[in-house]
Amino acid sequence: MFKIRHFQPHGLLHNYIRSYQVLESDFPEESNRRMTLLPHYSQHLLFNLGQEKTVYDIHHRQYLAPAIVTGPHDSIREWYIAPGMKHLVVSLQPGAWYRFFRIPPHLCCNKSTDLSVFLGPQILETGHHIRACNNPEQQVHILESYLLEQLSTQKHFAGRNIEEVIQLILAANGNITIRQLETAVFLTKRTLERTFLEQTGLHLKMFCRIVRFRKAIEYLTRMRYPNWGLLASQTGYCDQTHFINEFRYFTRCLPHQFSGVMQDADQLWTL
Repeated sequence: MFKIRHFQPHGLLHNYIRSYQVLESDFPEESNRRMTLLPHYSQHLLFNLGQEKTVYDIHHRQYLAPAIVTGPHDSIREWYIAPGMKHLVVSLQPGAWYRFFRIPPHLCCNKSTDLSVFLGPQILETGHHIRACNNPEQQVHILESYLLEQLSTQKHFAGRNIEEVIQLILAANGNITIRQLETAVFLTKRTLERTFLEQTGLHLKMFCRIVRFRKAIEYLTRMRYPNWGLLASQTGYCDQTHFINEFRYFTRCLPHQFSGVMQDADQLWTL
């Protein structure tokens, strides 16, 4: 249903970008497809490389702009995908949007926003150059040149950086307390929570919950016959009931109902 090509970021951008993907629809022209996107603690940049108006945001009832920033998201989303869809997707590291542009990411939370709203006409010009090129490696290079320029012109950040906090949370798969984080980075609870929200767009506890949920999804994709109690234990939930409640919160369905969707990976995009 979809063809996906992966590209690794420039060495200077490893702390800012997880990966690049070129995502292209690969199904008959007479029908659309519904794509399910899971909650995510990171943000993503999408640049249209194909036909116009091929991605429709069901919740917000609008087509995606040619270049957008989406996320972070704390709930499941659905898009309609039309034949001819092709996008360059940039998966940002948590907090990278703020470090690139000093723009509060909570403005992007749970929606997809035209990048030109935040970054002005220069990003539209960059998007035009990307679309004018047919070579994926060169398209990534054009975008990286723009991002590296942003880093070189960005003033030194005098505030507190929460990269260490993020790494501690990811290493613990979300199973870490605020008190443990306070002790590790020598910040008060109030300063930690305020700074974390400012730079990631998510409250600290919600960020941890999403990280743990996504680890559960990772385990679920490997299980041929899911054992919910075992999965809950392996991913740090108090018990099976806790896991089911969290799963229902993020997906609006029960795990056994959702596992049917997992059988058709083409309709589930974990970003």
